[in-house]
Amino acid sequence: MRIVVTGGSGRVGKFVVAELAAVGHEVTSLDLAPAPERVGGVRYMVGNVSHPQDVYGTLAYAWPEAVVHMAAWSDPGIVPDARTYADNVAGHFNVLDASNALGVGRVILASSAQVYGFAAHDPQFAPVTEDHPLRPQNSYALSKIAGEGAADYFARRGLNVLTFRIMGVRAPQDLDAEIERALDDPQGDRFLLWTRTDARDIAIGCRQALEIETVESGVYNLSGAENLHGCETRDLFERFSPATDLSRLLGGTASGFCSGKARKTFGYEPRFVWSKTQRHHDLSA
Repeated sequence: MRIVVTGGSGRVGKFVVAELAAVGHEVTSLDLAPAPERVGGVRYMVGNVSHPQDVYGTLAYAWPEAVVHMAAWSDPGIVPDARTYADNVAGHFNVLDASNALGVGRVILASSAQVYGFAAHDPQFAPVTEDHPLRPQNSYALSKIAGEGAADYFARRGLNVLTFRIMGVRAPQDLDAEIERALDDPQGDRFLLWTRTDARDIAIGCRQALEIETVESGVYNLSGAENLHGCETRDLFERFSPATDLSRLLGGTASGFCSGKARKTFGYEPRFVWSKTQRHHDLSA
């Protein structure tokens, strides 16, 4: 397929670009900054997704069958809140609007587990599924909810849009240090539900969702496979998130952030497992 990846030089986007190119897709990357490292055969374009002319120009040039929209200010505090919100919301809308106008077949829109608001509140129930209430705590999460609303709007107009709520995604080279910090402060790590997701798994999930023949528009949680501590996930909730209803939580070390809908729909299954007991185990090996 011809695929445009926005934010293709970013923390997660570069893995999406590499994964799609590796299996033979024709990939165009659109990013605010030039790519420091390039994948052979990939077209790299510089542009700002908050500018509609950059989005329309890129899609008209590449004429993609699908778009993966990863570009965003990836957290609050990188730029002032007003810009975080305005740029992210504009980017979501511009990508969806251009895709709809130009006949793109499928769009994947990156959202975030931050929409659930676990930085301030215990989850109401675990495992956390897509029907959990949304309680945004910052401008970034608020912008992602606005993007999800735009996705629903364009889906009702006929565009096939999959919105990925991604939990704690990190580049693999950052995860050992990240796990050390998380193990030292399990209370402080509650807002990520003691889970990290390897960016390569998100890239594989994007590819799977693009390559499947038909897939329903909607929201999908994507997470790492297990909690970082290697203990019973129930024990972590009972100690550090006592208000959470655990009546649906099974035993074992599986993440409390449920990717079951994505698994059932397009085969998402994390390959790269990170935990205290197995610092990176490739399940495909």
